Amino acid sequence: MRRLSLALAAACGSWLCVPVPALRAQDLLVAARSAAERGAMDSSYIILLRAVELQPNRAEAHFWLAEVAATLADRHRNVRSFFLAKRGKKAFARAVQLEPQNPVYLEGLGRFLARAPGIVGGDRDSALVVALNLTRLDRMRGVSLLVELDVSGGRPADLAAANVLIEAFAAKPTGGRQGLVRLAGFYTSTRNVERALPIGERLVADDSADAVGRFVLGEALVTLRRDPRAAVRHLTWAIEHPPPITTDGEQYWPPVVWWRLGQAYAQLGVADSAREAWQTAMRLQPGFRPAKASLDSLSRRR
Repeated sequence: MRRLSLALAAACGSWLCVPVPALRAQDLLVAARSAAERGAMDSSYIILLRAVELQPNRAEAHFWLAEVAATLADRHRNVRSFFLAKRGKKAFARAVQLEPQNPVYLEGLGRFLARAPGIVGGDRDSALVVALNLTRLDRMRGVSLLVELDVSGGRPADLAAANVLIEAFAAKPTGGRQGLVRLAGFYTSTRNVERALPIGERLVADDSADAVGRFVLGEALVTLRRDPRAAVRHLTWAIEHPPPITTDGEQYWPPVVWWRLGQAYAQLGVADSAREAWQTAMRLQPGFRPAKASLDSLSRRR
Protein backbone atom coordinates (compact mmCIF):
# COMPACT_ATOMS: atom_id res chain seq x y z
CA MET A 1 0.00 0.00 0.00
CA ARG A 2 2.76 2.42 0.94
CA ARG A 3 4.64 1.61 -2.28
CA LEU A 4 1.53 2.39 -4.34
CA SER A 5 0.97 5.69 -2.52
CA LEU A 6 4.56 6.77 -3.13
CA ALA A 7 4.34 5.78 -6.79
CA LEU A 8 1.17 7.81 -7.19
CA ALA A 9 2.72 10.84 -5.54
CA ALA A 10 5.74 10.63 -7.84
CA ALA A 11 3.63 10.17 -10.95
CA CYS A 12 1.07 12.87 -10.32
CA GLY A 13 3.35 15.87 -9.96
CA SER A 14 1.65 19.22 -9.47
CA TRP A 15 -1.78 18.28 -10.76
CA LEU A 16 -2.72 16.13 -7.76
CA CYS A 17 -1.28 16.74 -4.30
CA VAL A 18 -3.87 14.93 -2.17
CA PRO A 19 -2.48 11.71 -0.60
CA VAL A 20 -4.09 8.56 -1.96
CA PRO A 21 -5.73 7.43 1.30
CA ALA A 22 -7.52 10.79 1.56
CA LEU A 23 -9.26 10.37 -1.78
CA ARG A 24 -12.58 8.63 -2.23
CA ALA A 25 -12.97 6.14 -5.06
CA GLN A 26 -15.04 8.62 -7.09
CA ASP A 27 -12.33 11.26 -6.70
CA LEU A 28 -9.76 8.77 -7.94
CA LEU A 29 -11.82 8.01 -11.03
CA VAL A 30 -12.17 11.70 -11.84
CA ALA A 31 -8.44 12.21 -11.34
CA ALA A 32 -7.63 9.22 -13.52
CA ARG A 33 -9.85 10.44 -16.36
CA SER A 34 -8.33 13.91 -16.09
CA ALA A 35 -4.83 12.45 -16.32
CA ALA A 36 -5.79 10.33 -19.33
CA GLU A 37 -7.30 13.35 -21.07
CA ARG A 38 -3.95 15.12 -20.76
CA GLY A 39 -2.13 12.07 -22.05
CA ALA A 40 -0.65 11.09 -18.67
CA MET A 41 -1.62 7.46 -19.13
CA ASP A 42 0.92 5.99 -16.69
CA SER A 43 -0.39 8.23 -13.91
CA SER A 44 -3.96 7.34 -14.85
CA TYR A 45 -3.14 3.63 -14.67
CA ILE A 46 -1.66 3.89 -11.17
CA ILE A 47 -4.67 5.83 -9.91
CA LEU A 48 -7.11 3.33 -11.43
CA LEU A 49 -5.37 0.42 -9.72
CA ARG A 50 -6.14 2.18 -6.44
CA ALA A 51 -9.72 2.94 -7.48
CA VAL A 52 -10.36 -0.73 -8.27
CA GLU A 53 -8.82 -1.72 -4.96
CA LEU A 54 -11.16 0.63 -3.10
CA GLN A 55 -14.27 -0.42 -5.05
CA PRO A 56 -13.73 -3.92 -6.47
CA ASN A 57 -17.39 -4.19 -7.51
CA ARG A 58 -17.57 -0.92 -9.44
CA ALA A 59 -17.79 -1.75 -13.14
CA GLU A 60 -16.84 1.74 -14.34
CA ALA A 61 -13.51 1.63 -12.50
CA HIS A 62 -12.66 -1.75 -14.03
CA PHE A 63 -13.63 -0.51 -17.48
CA TRP A 64 -11.42 2.55 -17.26
CA LEU A 65 -8.55 0.47 -15.92
CA ALA A 66 -8.98 -1.82 -18.91
CA GLU A 67 -9.03 1.04 -21.42
CA VAL A 68 -5.91 2.65 -20.00
CA ALA A 69 -4.04 -0.64 -19.62
CA ALA A 70 -4.82 -1.61 -23.22
CA THR A 71 -3.75 1.83 -24.47
CA LEU A 72 -0.45 1.58 -22.61
CA ALA A 73 0.13 -1.96 -23.86
CA ASP A 74 -0.35 -0.82 -27.44
CA ARG A 75 1.82 2.23 -26.92
CA HIS A 76 4.86 0.59 -25.35
CA ARG A 77 5.17 -2.64 -27.35
CA ASN A 78 7.69 -4.18 -24.92
CA VAL A 79 7.80 -6.83 -22.17
CA ARG A 80 5.61 -4.65 -19.97
CA SER A 81 2.98 -4.65 -22.70
CA PHE A 82 2.31 -8.33 -22.15
CA PHE A 83 1.32 -7.80 -18.53
CA LEU A 84 -0.62 -4.61 -19.28
CA ALA A 85 -2.63 -6.36 -21.98
CA LYS A 86 -3.41 -9.29 -19.70
CA ARG A 87 -4.48 -6.84 -16.98
CA GLY A 88 -6.63 -5.03 -19.51
CA LYS A 89 -8.47 -8.17 -20.58
CA LYS A 90 -9.10 -9.14 -16.95
CA ALA A 91 -10.53 -5.69 -16.21
CA PHE A 92 -12.74 -5.66 -19.32
CA ALA A 93 -14.10 -9.09 -18.38
CA ARG A 94 -14.77 -7.95 -14.82
CA ALA A 95 -16.63 -4.84 -15.98
CA VAL A 96 -18.86 -6.98 -18.21
CA GLN A 97 -19.36 -9.51 -15.44
CA LEU A 98 -20.58 -6.74 -13.14
CA GLU A 99 -22.80 -5.08 -15.78
CA PRO A 100 -23.47 -7.64 -18.52
CA GLN A 101 -26.06 -5.46 -20.28
CA ASN A 102 -23.86 -2.36 -20.54
CA PRO A 103 -23.10 -1.88 -24.27
CA VAL A 104 -20.07 0.34 -23.64
CA TYR A 105 -18.36 -2.33 -21.56
CA LEU A 106 -19.31 -5.08 -23.99
CA GLU A 107 -17.88 -3.08 -26.87
CA GLY A 108 -14.65 -2.54 -24.95
CA LEU A 109 -14.27 -6.25 -24.33
CA GLY A 110 -15.15 -7.05 -27.93
CA ARG A 111 -12.60 -4.59 -29.31
CA PHE A 112 -9.91 -6.08 -27.10
CA LEU A 113 -10.73 -9.63 -28.17
CA ALA A 114 -10.72 -8.55 -31.83
CA ARG A 115 -7.45 -6.61 -31.76
CA ALA A 116 -5.20 -8.26 -29.18
CA PRO A 117 -2.79 -11.07 -30.07
CA GLY A 118 -3.83 -14.50 -28.94
CA ILE A 119 -0.93 -14.72 -26.47
CA VAL A 120 -2.54 -12.01 -24.31
CA GLY A 121 -6.13 -13.17 -24.74
CA GLY A 122 -7.24 -11.99 -28.17
CA ASP A 123 -9.85 -14.28 -29.71
CA ARG A 124 -11.77 -13.39 -32.88
CA ASP A 125 -14.38 -16.13 -32.34
CA SER A 126 -15.16 -14.78 -28.87
CA ALA A 127 -15.22 -11.24 -30.28
CA LEU A 128 -17.84 -12.35 -32.80
CA VAL A 129 -20.03 -13.77 -30.01
CA VAL A 130 -19.73 -10.46 -28.14
CA ALA A 131 -20.53 -8.50 -31.32
CA LEU A 132 -23.70 -10.47 -32.02
CA ASN A 133 -24.86 -10.02 -28.43
CA LEU A 134 -23.97 -6.33 -28.57
CA THR A 135 -25.99 -5.82 -31.76
CA ARG A 136 -29.14 -6.81 -29.87
CA LEU A 137 -28.40 -4.24 -27.16
CA ASP A 138 -26.95 -1.39 -29.24
CA ARG A 139 -27.11 -1.70 -33.00
CA MET A 140 -24.54 1.03 -33.67
CA ARG A 141 -21.89 -0.48 -31.42
CA GLY A 142 -22.62 -4.02 -32.53
CA VAL A 143 -22.37 -3.17 -36.21
CA SER A 144 -19.13 -1.27 -35.52
CA LEU A 145 -17.55 -4.36 -33.99
CA LEU A 146 -18.82 -6.66 -36.74
CA VAL A 147 -17.44 -4.33 -39.41
CA GLU A 148 -14.08 -4.19 -37.64
CA LEU A 149 -13.91 -7.97 -37.52
CA ASP A 150 -14.73 -8.27 -41.21
CA VAL A 151 -12.33 -5.53 -42.31
CA SER A 152 -9.46 -6.92 -40.24
CA GLY A 153 -10.07 -10.34 -41.81
CA GLY A 154 -8.87 -8.91 -45.11
CA ARG A 155 -10.41 -11.55 -47.38
CA PRO A 156 -12.68 -10.43 -50.25
CA ALA A 157 -15.61 -12.30 -48.68
CA ASP A 158 -15.01 -10.49 -45.39
CA LEU A 159 -14.86 -7.09 -47.06
CA ALA A 160 -18.06 -7.87 -48.96
CA ALA A 161 -19.74 -8.77 -45.67
CA ALA A 162 -18.50 -5.51 -44.15
CA ASN A 163 -19.98 -3.53 -47.05
CA VAL A 164 -23.36 -5.25 -46.60
CA LEU A 165 -23.34 -4.29 -42.90
CA ILE A 166 -22.34 -0.70 -43.71
CA GLU A 167 -25.03 -0.24 -46.33
CA ALA A 168 -27.68 -1.64 -43.99
CA PHE A 169 -26.53 0.75 -41.27
CA ALA A 170 -26.45 3.70 -43.67
CA ALA A 171 -30.01 2.94 -44.79
CA LYS A 172 -31.21 3.10 -41.20
CA PRO A 173 -28.56 4.88 -39.10
CA THR A 174 -28.73 4.91 -35.33
CA GLY A 175 -26.80 6.79 -32.68
CA GLY A 176 -27.30 10.35 -33.92
CA ARG A 177 -24.04 12.29 -34.30
CA GLN A 178 -21.96 9.41 -33.00
CA GLY A 179 -23.64 7.13 -35.50
CA LEU A 180 -22.62 9.49 -38.32
CA VAL A 181 -19.04 9.55 -37.04
CA ARG A 182 -18.95 5.78 -37.05
CA LEU A 183 -20.53 5.60 -40.49
CA ALA A 184 -17.77 7.86 -41.81
CA GLY A 185 -15.24 5.58 -40.13
CA PHE A 186 -16.81 2.57 -41.83
CA TYR A 187 -16.46 4.20 -45.23
CA THR A 188 -12.85 5.21 -44.58
CA SER A 189 -11.88 1.74 -43.37
CA THR A 190 -13.32 0.16 -46.52
CA ARG A 191 -11.70 2.74 -48.83
CA ASN A 192 -15.00 4.35 -49.76
CA VAL A 193 -13.88 7.77 -48.58
CA GLU A 194 -15.95 9.65 -51.15
CA ARG A 195 -18.96 8.80 -48.98
CA ALA A 196 -17.19 9.82 -45.76
CA LEU A 197 -16.48 13.33 -47.08
CA PRO A 198 -20.09 14.64 -47.06
CA ILE A 199 -20.57 13.24 -43.55
CA GLY A 200 -17.59 15.27 -42.35
CA GLU A 201 -18.91 18.35 -44.13
CA ARG A 202 -22.31 17.87 -42.52
CA LEU A 203 -20.85 17.45 -39.02
CA VAL A 204 -18.78 20.62 -39.32
CA ALA A 205 -21.66 22.57 -40.88
CA ASP A 206 -23.89 21.55 -37.97
CA ASP A 207 -21.26 22.54 -35.39
CA SER A 208 -17.97 24.19 -36.37
CA ALA A 209 -16.66 23.46 -32.85
CA ASP A 210 -17.14 19.71 -33.28
CA ALA A 211 -13.54 18.49 -32.97
CA VAL A 212 -14.40 14.94 -34.01
CA GLY A 213 -16.29 16.27 -37.03
CA ARG A 214 -13.26 18.37 -37.94
CA PHE A 215 -11.10 15.25 -37.81
CA VAL A 216 -13.54 13.27 -39.97
CA LEU A 217 -13.53 16.05 -42.57
CA GLY A 218 -9.78 16.57 -42.45
CA GLU A 219 -9.09 12.84 -42.77
CA ALA A 220 -11.40 12.54 -45.78
CA LEU A 221 -9.75 15.50 -47.51
CA VAL A 222 -6.27 14.05 -46.92
CA THR A 223 -7.22 10.57 -48.07
CA LEU A 224 -8.82 11.94 -51.23
CA ARG A 225 -5.88 14.34 -51.72
CA ARG A 226 -8.22 17.32 -51.95
CA ASP A 227 -7.55 20.78 -50.56
CA PRO A 228 -4.68 19.93 -48.17
CA ARG A 229 -4.73 23.48 -46.80
CA ALA A 230 -8.26 22.94 -45.56
CA ALA A 231 -7.23 19.54 -44.22
CA VAL A 232 -4.39 21.15 -42.21
CA ARG A 233 -6.80 23.74 -40.88
CA HIS A 234 -9.37 21.19 -39.73
CA LEU A 235 -6.87 18.72 -38.28
CA THR A 236 -4.89 21.43 -36.47
CA TRP A 237 -8.08 22.83 -34.99
CA ALA A 238 -9.09 19.37 -33.80
CA ILE A 239 -5.69 18.79 -32.17
CA GLU A 240 -5.84 22.15 -30.43
CA HIS A 241 -9.37 21.47 -29.15
CA PRO A 242 -9.38 17.85 -27.96
CA PRO A 243 -12.84 16.60 -27.05
CA PRO A 244 -13.48 15.67 -23.43
CA ILE A 245 -13.00 12.08 -22.42
CA THR A 246 -16.17 10.03 -22.17
CA THR A 247 -16.80 6.58 -20.75
CA ASP A 248 -16.17 5.23 -24.26
CA GLY A 249 -12.52 5.79 -23.51
CA GLU A 250 -11.99 6.90 -27.12
CA GLN A 251 -12.08 10.65 -26.88
CA TYR A 252 -8.41 11.43 -26.37
CA TRP A 253 -6.71 11.77 -29.74
CA PRO A 254 -4.98 8.66 -31.09
CA PRO A 255 -1.76 8.94 -33.16
CA VAL A 256 -3.68 8.66 -36.43
CA VAL A 257 -4.69 12.33 -36.07
CA TRP A 258 -1.05 13.49 -36.22
CA TRP A 259 -0.32 11.01 -39.01
CA ARG A 260 -3.11 12.48 -41.13
CA LEU A 261 -1.88 16.00 -40.34
CA GLY A 262 1.58 14.96 -41.53
CA GLN A 263 0.08 13.65 -44.75
CA ALA A 264 -1.65 16.97 -45.33
CA TYR A 265 1.62 18.87 -44.85
CA ALA A 266 3.39 16.43 -47.18
CA GLN A 267 0.77 17.10 -49.85
CA LEU A 268 1.53 20.81 -49.44
CA GLY A 269 5.26 20.09 -49.77
CA VAL A 270 6.03 21.29 -46.21
CA ALA A 271 8.40 18.48 -45.27
CA ASP A 272 9.53 19.83 -41.88
CA SER A 273 5.97 20.15 -40.60
CA ALA A 274 5.09 16.72 -41.97
CA ARG A 275 8.09 15.19 -40.20
CA GLU A 276 7.19 16.88 -36.91
CA ALA A 277 3.62 15.58 -37.06
CA TRP A 278 4.74 12.03 -37.83
CA GLN A 279 7.33 12.14 -35.06
CA THR A 280 4.60 13.19 -32.66
CA ALA A 281 2.53 10.18 -33.75
CA MET A 282 5.53 7.95 -33.11
CA ARG A 283 6.08 9.42 -29.66
CA LEU A 284 2.47 8.70 -28.80
CA GLN A 285 2.76 5.14 -30.09
CA PRO A 286 6.27 3.96 -31.01
CA GLY A 287 4.90 0.99 -32.93
CA PHE A 288 2.54 3.07 -35.10
CA ARG A 289 3.47 1.68 -38.52
CA PRO A 290 1.80 4.26 -40.81
CA ALA A 291 3.82 7.10 -39.25
CA LYS A 292 7.04 5.09 -39.40
CA ALA A 293 6.45 4.26 -43.07
CA SER A 294 5.78 7.93 -43.81
CA LEU A 295 8.98 9.01 -42.03
CA ASP A 296 10.99 6.36 -43.87
CA SER A 297 9.54 7.51 -47.17
CA LEU A 298 10.40 11.11 -46.37
CA SER A 299 13.99 10.14 -45.52
CA ARG A 300 14.40 8.30 -48.81
CA ARG A 301 13.34 11.39 -50.74
CA ARG A 302 16.02 13.58 -49.15
